[in-house]
Amino acid sequence: MLHSIIQSILQKIKRDTKKLQKEKLLNNSILFSTDVHKNEEKLKQLLESSEDILFHDFIIPLHDGRTLKALLVIVDGLVDEDAIRNNVLEPLTKVSLEISKGEELKQVKERISIFNIKMQDNLEKAVFQILKGNTLLLLDGYSDGLLLNAPGYEVRAISEPLTDRSVRGAHDGFIESSPTNIALIRRRIPHPSLQFETIKIGEYSQTDITIGYVKGIAEPKLIERVKQRLDKIKVDEINNSGDIEQYIEDHPFSIFPTIGNTERPDKTSALLMEGRIVIIINGDPVSLFVPSLFLENMKSIEDYSTRPYYSSFIRMLRFVSFIISISLPALYISAINFHKVMIPSEMMVSFIQARETVPFPLTMEVIMMILMFEVVREAGVRLPQHIGAALSIVGALILGQVSVSAGLVGAPTIVVVSISYITAFIITPIADVTALLRIGLFIASSLFGGYGLILAIIGLLTHMISLTSLGIPYMAPFAPFYFQDWKDSLIRLPLRWNKQRPKSIPNQRTTRIRTLPKTGDK
Repeated sequence: MLHSIIQSILQKIKRDTKKLQKEKLLNNSILFSTDVHKNEEKLKQLLESSEDILFHDFIIPLHDGRTLKALLVIVDGLVDEDAIRNNVLEPLTKVSLEISKGEELKQVKERISIFNIKMQDNLEKAVFQILKGNTLLLLDGYSDGLLLNAPGYEVRAISEPLTDRSVRGAHDGFIESSPTNIALIRRRIPHPSLQFETIKIGEYSQTDITIGYVKGIAEPKLIERVKQRLDKIKVDEINNSGDIEQYIEDHPFSIFPTIGNTERPDKTSALLMEGRIVIIINGDPVSLFVPSLFLENMKSIEDYSTRPYYSSFIRMLRFVSFIISISLPALYISAINFHKVMIPSEMMVSFIQARETVPFPLTMEVIMMILMFEVVREAGVRLPQHIGAALSIVGALILGQVSVSAGLVGAPTIVVVSISYITAFIITPIADVTALLRIGLFIASSLFGGYGLILAIIGLLTHMISLTSLGIPYMAPFAPFYFQDWKDSLIRLPLRWNKQRPKSIPNQRTTRIRTLPKTGDK
């Protein structure tokens, strides 16, 4: 018994000592040794001999008969092994290097057929680069290692985003690879003013966060504000764009998102040219942009591909749909329970007849249907696509028909709740906000009738006006008032009238259209 206790104590001391040694290596920024074997021991100590990390020793022949010991360190599954074999191992091992002593590293670097090669003398930084898919090459007698970028992991093919489709316009979307997403933006803005800066956030995840902006258009103070907020994030991991969004937003407890997001590179490029800042998260197809205004939810990139008349009509339709979606159940419960004089007598008779067999109070009836529609919608999103689409349509129809036939719910209630949900489909960017507002306004009307609804709407507008997106008013151009920006707000005037960039978005280059051909020229 005593022997086992002593043994467990010694094992614990051994583990703690090993952990302290590892932390000491990471915190002291240990440099590489000139002895390749010592470097291998340090790397194995840090990486703890994980099975997916491969160490490959090999010999490089020299022209004078000497040999040079070398070590390759890769992560299995993250590196293109064929590229390493054909472009690194074969050029270095099959043909002798004809160089003088002390010039081996330079000649090795020239012999390798890898485009992206970086020198690294810091062991800690090299470890993190290895774990992100780079290959480390160490030579005996040199304290500098070579980091070779030859990724071999699979990425998803570029396709159109499922949630933001376009009839007329580009049909490509972001994927889970930051370099690919940056390239999609660069194709649309091939100008040296388009700048990208990458930082790493997450002590363990080491996630690449890329900030994009157009120098000379974006406001420097806004760029600096974004950088400062990102620099202050000290966390263990970053899983997706939602983490960054919630860490840097001005009002983390508001139901309204003040950081915009998109999966479309064409929309991202247009936002950059307005002076916005884009944040791209490696491993997530959704990019963020700031500042983001409430009006963005009523717009679509396709609005600018069609005639202004239809675009203006659709924008007004989106706005009206938003109002109907959040307020129709509240108006219904308010009129039936508190303000019956608002309803024509003929319609009131049909409402009373529809509720004769319903055993529940109207408030319970409506809230029950709202929650059931939310369940059906959520189930349709989470299930496989072909099943989810059928469930969203057929499930809702069956639910409504059977509920009315069984006398559990009145037909007017089904109509009101259905219209409320159908109108929400046209404003998908804030679908979650719409669902919460619908329930909140309904509760206010259920308790206090029309007066409660009016007070709730006033409180909602006051809250929205107080919001900011990284210091920029969320309700601009209506609060504060920028009449110039109304030309591209709830209505869209012809493009030739929008010669100035929006005042709602801080920018350094006000004019974006200088000259255009005269209309009617022959």
